[in-house]
Amino acid sequence: MAIERLLTGSIRDQVKDLMSTEDLVIEAFRDLVKDELKSHIRNVIDADPELKAEVKEAVSYYFHTKARTIYAELKATRAATRLGLRLLPDDLQGEVGEAVVSLFEKELGTLLEKAL
Repeated sequence: MAIERLLTGSIRDQVKDLMSTEDLVIEAFRDLVKDELKSHIRNVIDADPELKAEVKEAVSYYFHTKARTIYAELKATRAATRLGLRLLPDDLQGEVGEAVVSLFEKELGTLLEKAL
């Protein structure tokens, strides 16, 4: 298989693709432009204390709103889950309930590990 690739030139093409720097240069340039823009924006904000306070308040309000949205979604999910469990036959409710709880515990654990 490796000899076949050598003979057909596909390894050469793969190495050539890896060595191609066009995408890397473009990506690096974009990062540099982003960094310069961030620096400029930060300097403008830092130069105006009133604007800085307004931006800080807006960002705080934004994150509080996102947190409330997530909390509302969690409450809705909990209510929907409880309703779904109640719709199941009695003999399945306990088993399915335990499965749902273990699923949420696992997902919550993963989420907390990523957050911390």
